[in-house]
Amino acid sequence: MDWLQDLMREQGLEPQNSANAGLRSKLLAQADRMLTELDKYKTEAELDGNGSKFWWAPQSVSGQRRIVMRSGSKTVDGSATYVDNTLTAVRTGIEQMRKAIEASNDEQWAEEEERRKKK
Repeated sequence: MDWLQDLMREQGLEPQNSANAGLRSKLLAQADRMLTELDKYKTEAELDGNGSKFWWAPQSVSGQRRIVMRSGSKTVDGSATYVDNTLTAVRTGIEQMRKAIEASNDEQWAEEEERRKKK
């Protein structure tokens, strides 16, 4: 509907199909979402079988659980690590990942954003 977009531009708005947020801000929001989800859990058994929509693996292996940053159903290269299979360890791991993301800047994420566009 070109007429609507023209009217929006007249009002100083630029029509866009999606937010122009960078990967860093998306990952911060995802980390917050993961921590909110973990608040609902009472035991580590609740971490099992959740598929790949969360940052933690759907099962533990040898008492450890893999966690990895995800955004847009894609994992972030080089972000995987293993923690003990406890709610506390998973929460701490995600909190530490969030701190690492906070300590970075958008320019540092440019290479990962470019890699995602190519796939």
